[in-house]
Amino acid sequence: MNKKYEIKFPNSRYVQLICSIIITFLLIHVIRIDDLLSVINVAILLLVCLVQVVMLLKRILRKDNELVITESTIRLNQVEVPIHKIEKIIIEGYFIQSVGIKLYGRKLISIDFHFRFKENEDINIKELKQWANMNNIQVASGKIFRWI
Repeated sequence: MNKKYEIKFPNSRYVQLICSIIITFLLIHVIRIDDLLSVINVAILLLVCLVQVVMLLKRILRKDNELVITESTIRLNQVEVPIHKIEKIIIEGYFIQSVGIKLYGRKLISIDFHFRFKENEDINIKELKQWANMNNIQVASGKIFRWI
């Protein structure tokens, strides 16, 4: 079994990007700069916010958005994971379903392993569940807690 799927980002990434941009602009307008220590603190805070916005934009604008499932591995955006490292697959939502792949030893799902199928969501989710059942990987419905 060697199957390719086109994927896209969950809506939460766009919401996160918009909120980060708004927070950055609010920080610029709200913070008063009185002394040198405040200048350094503001500069560090703005730098962190700008790095977060740039990283989110980089991930959103990435061109190679595909999921490749083979018999022994799953490859998501050039990151290949063997099946023995996958703890479970979490499916969130009912009408708009997003998928998170949780690895062993991790409490949160990496942002790179959280996605939605671009087309034929129901059929692709069924095929993903079948693949998970064949490889004894738990499939659960619930909330996806992820790390930025």
